[in-house]
Amino acid sequence: MHFVTGGAYNGKSRWVKEYNNGKGFVFDRWFSAYHGNDLPTDLRMLVANKVVLEGIEQYIKEESLLTDTHTCRETWRKRLEDWEVWEKSGQMRQLVMIGTDITKGIVPLERGNRKWRDLTGWVYQDLSSKADRVDVIWYGLNKQIK
Repeated sequence: MHFVTGGAYNGKSRWVKEYNNGKGFVFDRWFSAYHGNDLPTDLRMLVANKVVLEGIEQYIKEESLLTDTHTCRETWRKRLEDWEVWEKSGQMRQLVMIGTDITKGIVPLERGNRKWRDLTGWVYQDLSSKADRVDVIWYGLNKQIK
């Protein structure tokens, strides 16, 4: 699992494409919250080995509006576990997750936005611990932090 994060409009998607094309990887499926794609919760149903999930923070936001904090966090923990199992069940499988750093540590005033920020931070921590590699992208340049 590969987690890519950084500020909004900092070139995360472009970097993922360039980095992986340079390694000869071609993604079978690219799901983007920014383009209205639904989050594929069960990757076993996909006929794909290389999958990108872009806009993780938006998928978290959608779910945060529908459930309480504890339920949302547990749902994401379970998803990450399932996705990790999917990835490890096939030799050629790779999951890349792209998520924007949404507040840079600034605590939003509005309660719903605070909930979203907190959940996003917790999911990113869980994702970072499961990921084999984590990159931060700033203005198209990467810094590998794991």
